[in-house]
Amino acid sequence: MKPALFSKILDDRSLESAIDLTGELGYGGIEIQASEPHLPPDTSHERAETIRNRLDEAGLSVPCLATYTGYYDQLTDSEAEAELETLEQYAALAEILDCKLVRHKPGGPPLRDATDDDFERAAGYVRRAADVAAEYGRTIGIEIHAGRLVETADSTMELLDLIDRQNVGVIHDAGNMCIVDAEYGRASIERLADALVHVHVKDLQRVDDPTLPDAFETETNRGEESFQFRPLGEGDVDHLPLFTALVEAGYDGYLTDECSVTPDGEDGDIDVARRELEALERTIERARSAAD
Repeated sequence: MKPALFSKILDDRSLESAIDLTGELGYGGIEIQASEPHLPPDTSHERAETIRNRLDEAGLSVPCLATYTGYYDQLTDSEAEAELETLEQYAALAEILDCKLVRHKPGGPPLRDATDDDFERAAGYVRRAADVAAEYGRTIGIEIHAGRLVETADSTMELLDLIDRQNVGVIHDAGNMCIVDAEYGRASIERLADALVHVHVKDLQRVDDPTLPDAFETETNRGEESFQFRPLGEGDVDHLPLFTALVEAGYDGYLTDECSVTPDGEDGDIDVARRELEALERTIERARSAAD
């Protein structure tokens, strides 16, 4: 397993600067935020080539292109067609960047409110997205996410079965799963099995006060709840059982750190990225020892 950094952590900097810093810090990969200021969909192919060269110089891979395309429950049919066009722009960029995985979001509603029709509509559009991505040799990554159809390993696999495409996989996200009390350890890895294509890592905790720094409110099965983003290892999300299960399953891909703690000071983002890498590497080592 190899650590990667989400470029959004460094989104006050240019993508070139984020790439250089990520390599200097010792990460093996960088998951690129596919939006302003790093990679909007109208990025020229010439610029993408320049970025690819910068990645090579930094010794970095791009395990996933983190687009914000999809959310089909919020779109009219014509808007959904436009999303597929944007996805194709990103698939072309991913090919240039030698990135195999393109994140795409089926959308909601939350699982507790979802109907069979919601699943069928999302599956139909993601199936078309997969066919677009296949033209460029790319895979669609569906991120498990709170407040969406894909809140749990089970509901995500249900959607994958409906999509019925070989080039669609799952991005595991224990932080998102923790919000909805979904199992995010060994059982989730066993349930996803070969559908698992990537892993996101972030920590958070339940809090009573939504005005705390880095806190947010969201509705869960318990009602309206507040959560606060925390540095890795300081929140409610226990990543060690997950990492141990990944080691035992033979997962050799990237773990992208998505820390959303607000940086402190001019170079606070670098401090966050450095601290997160140290915590990632410690947990990976502990997981390898536990799996032996």
